[in-house]
Amino acid sequence: MASFTPSDVDLAAKFTQFLKDSDCQNQYSEERLRLLEAEQASSWDSKARLEASDVEREAAAIVRTIREMERDDPTLFGNQAGESIPDSETRDMGGQFLTNRSRIQESKIYSIAREMPKGGHLHIHFNSELHPNILLQQAKDMDTMFIRSIRPLLGKDDLDETEVVFNVLPVGTKSSNVFALNYNSDHGDTNSNPWMKFKDFCVEFRQKFKSDPLDWVRSKAALSEDDVYRQSQTLNGVWARFNQGTRCFKGLLNYESVFRWYISAAIDSMIEDKIMYAELRPMLLDKTIPSDDGLQQLCHSDQMNIIVEEVSKKKKDLEAKGQLELFPFGLKIIYCTPRSIPKPRMTTEMLDCIRLKLAYPDLICGFDLVGAEDRPNSISYYRDELLAFVKTCESLGIKIPFLFHAGETLLDTGGSKDPENSNLFDVVLLNSKRIGHGYSILKHPKLVEEFKKKRICIELCPVSNELLNLCRNIKQHPYPAMLQQGLECTVNSDNPALFSSTLSYEFYQVMVGSTTMSLHGWRQLAEWSIVHSCLNEDQKEEALGYWRQRWDEFCVWIVKKFGPVAKEAEV
Repeated sequence: MASFTPSDVDLAAKFTQFLKDSDCQNQYSEERLRLLEAEQASSWDSKARLEASDVEREAAAIVRTIREMERDDPTLFGNQAGESIPDSETRDMGGQFLTNRSRIQESKIYSIAREMPKGGHLHIHFNSELHPNILLQQAKDMDTMFIRSIRPLLGKDDLDETEVVFNVLPVGTKSSNVFALNYNSDHGDTNSNPWMKFKDFCVEFRQKFKSDPLDWVRSKAALSEDDVYRQSQTLNGVWARFNQGTRCFKGLLNYESVFRWYISAAIDSMIEDKIMYAELRPMLLDKTIPSDDGLQQLCHSDQMNIIVEEVSKKKKDLEAKGQLELFPFGLKIIYCTPRSIPKPRMTTEMLDCIRLKLAYPDLICGFDLVGAEDRPNSISYYRDELLAFVKTCESLGIKIPFLFHAGETLLDTGGSKDPENSNLFDVVLLNSKRIGHGYSILKHPKLVEEFKKKRICIELCPVSNELLNLCRNIKQHPYPAMLQQGLECTVNSDNPALFSSTLSYEFYQVMVGSTTMSLHGWRQLAEWSIVHSCLNEDQKEEALGYWRQRWDEFCVWIVKKFGPVAKEAEV
């Protein structure tokens, strides 16, 4: 039986007829609108959108217009006019952070992010709030600051390959020569002194290499584009480089006078970044820091006393200026220790944390295990010790919530080959209040539901995740899906000094990394940073009051300053 085939004319006529089928088209548009409205109604930021004032809605529209304008701006990120192929100077909005950083500084969205009241900063490591340049300026003229290299510095290759650390030692300590062929860097060799006075080091470095030693030390501390993005770099490689930078920072901060100065300077830096409260994570495995003369060692209690004293001084200073609402609740400390230590040492760490909590109940606010998750040990390795920690705290009538690093990994097997070894299971079982990073949470749909039910907050650290090679750029980061799944999150900078970042950069990144992010989303993230903080309930309510007033002022500022720019862009 022959099949019927319409002529080309008949076929074209039918197609043209259906192109004009307005009923079908209208039905499609209505169904599409229904789906869009349903998604918006269930969106993670729907509450913020519903509660938004008219001014906030106007400000949100302005921010969206400016973001899309900058996405196509050839001087920032878009292709040059008339070019079909981008050149080496073309940047991609939401592309590599360190590559884009200088362009970001010219962005109006970034200038808006800088003015945004950010609430609390809940994930920042203690020694990395301030840029290494500031710490080096403090150290360069000290008679007691010494430097050690893991190899003699004989040529340029040595400068590239070595690692350096700092320490405060007594004035009479014999200064070694890092630049000598027979330099012995073995710190364990009792017949060797690997430490060179930093003042002497700077003089000889300039003579030998004809360059600034402080610039070179800065390059060893903070991650560079080459460190992060070079073709041969690996995840293990960038973690090794990150750990080198962390060790370099440590000795520049951990001595009495700069430790004391650092507290006030860090608060000033946070106020400038529109942060009103912070929970800092110091690594407390080392039990002492030296005095400036290197003759005494300050224990944990001495260090906590300094923090309490300096925070109190700063609050009094702000109050005298009528500015206490800028940083009204001071700082809290999350006790951090590495997950690589033996179980007996972990017991010691937990007992030290409990002792500090009993002595400083308003300062110590949590306990965390830190370190690369692709290496041993998992959280569950310390199961017995962690359960004993919980029971001990209960018996003493104190609360030290777990605030674990977890899910900061691609493999998500807790340093093993066992797929059941993810740290994300343990944070649920141990009732962690928040977790750091949570990058791998979407691999576990059941755990997503548990997180939502228990309201376990995720401390997003977008720049950190990119620079430590979990993703190539912010557009590859899973944070939009995490939020849309109903997970409550905050935005944080993790190690800003090592990453050349601030919390303003982090909020900029989440704004340009997803077209679904809006000013209302920023608002929700900032509110969660207060809701999920370790402040008590009365303080949270007070903090939200301060914050909402500043948020309303911020929205008015956006409309006044950038409203004309947005209108011009829409013409």
